[in-house]
Amino acid sequence: MKIITSLIIFTLICSQSYSQWIQQTTGTNETLLGVSFPNLQTGFVSGTNGTILHTETHGETWHIRTTGTTRFLRDLFFINATTGLVVGESGLILKTTNAGINWTTQISNTTEHLVHIHFTDSQTGFASGQNGVIIRTTNTGNNWTTQNSGVNVELACITLITSDLVFAAGFNGTILKTTNSGNNWIAHSSGTAENLRSIYFPETNTGFAAGYSGVILKTTNSGVNWTPLNSGTSNNLFAIFFYNLSTGTAVGTSKIIRTTDGGASWINQPIPFTGDLYDVTFADINSGWAAGQTGKVFYTNSGGVGIKIISSKIPETYSLNQNYPNPFNPNTIIRYNLLQSGNVSLKVFDLLGNEVAVLVNEKQLHGTYEVEFNGNNLSSGFYFYRIVVHSDKIETESFTDTKKMTLIK
Repeated sequence: MKIITSLIIFTLICSQSYSQWIQQTTGTNETLLGVSFPNLQTGFVSGTNGTILHTETHGETWHIRTTGTTRFLRDLFFINATTGLVVGESGLILKTTNAGINWTTQISNTTEHLVHIHFTDSQTGFASGQNGVIIRTTNTGNNWTTQNSGVNVELACITLITSDLVFAAGFNGTILKTTNSGNNWIAHSSGTAENLRSIYFPETNTGFAAGYSGVILKTTNSGVNWTPLNSGTSNNLFAIFFYNLSTGTAVGTSKIIRTTDGGASWINQPIPFTGDLYDVTFADINSGWAAGQTGKVFYTNSGGVGIKIISSKIPETYSLNQNYPNPFNPNTIIRYNLLQSGNVSLKVFDLLGNEVAVLVNEKQLHGTYEVEFNGNNLSSGFYFYRIVVHSDKIETESFTDTKKMTLIK
């Protein structure tokens, strides 16, 4: 009976695709609300009870920074690896110039709760929050001026395309736009009454907004018109991030979804978490972080692309198969066999030997696996993929193999 039950369980497991989102150890159980990575190695997270976390190892190790406050810190933005600002309750703004070791309070000229902050360069930034508050700085947060948004709903997000062109979005489907640095704000119809929690523009004309009940909207004419997209979920979405016009990720209640076709379709990326994820960011097209309740931070170095377990049967030997289809555009599948359990690394390189993607970097059991590679951000040409396996058995030599594939666009 035990054998039959085990086989049934394993069969169920093997029929699933597993997302490459890995939980990192943060050392806190506070709710984490904002995440910012100015580069691949250096990142910061903010949260409840004055929490700030800092990493210089892309999240392998997180350190708690002392802020001197117990207020909710709703969002943060780092201009570079050392200089950043965080916003929170009752108009609180803190600034650091030494990677969070010390924080100084800035005068925000508002007592409204600030929810989001964004900079377009080292000087110009906006923050938004409850009761329609919008404030602006032109000197890295040393001084802030209040603007008239014309609304009194919570503006949960604000994003700058240039110092003049700025969008804000919030509750009841509110979307605002300014083309003159916030001297005037114009309301655009979003076509929804759902609360919008995030807005992001990968370029001037094309933008996306996400909110409650799985709502995702898209504009291709700089916010004049918004079209609803099929996100494939009714879960609340709290943040959306696009690395380029095609590739984006949204997170929310027990949910991470990703698109590689500009929002036309969204793929669910399972994670072992049933709480809320409140923010997401990517340092490059594959390396991203999502933060949420109970101190959770999840990391991917493969764009969250899942690994599929094809079979648990022990193969006759190690092997790396030719990708299929080949040539490909932009997706292809790579299959490999593991004779024994061990640490597996599967990476993609260009003709010059530069690493362009990490598809697998984890310990795996024996069996047959598949992983999908997306070359959407790469130019046409020849690429190599290389597998390195370090077996758990010390006496067994590592397995290494390299194959060539062709991307044609």
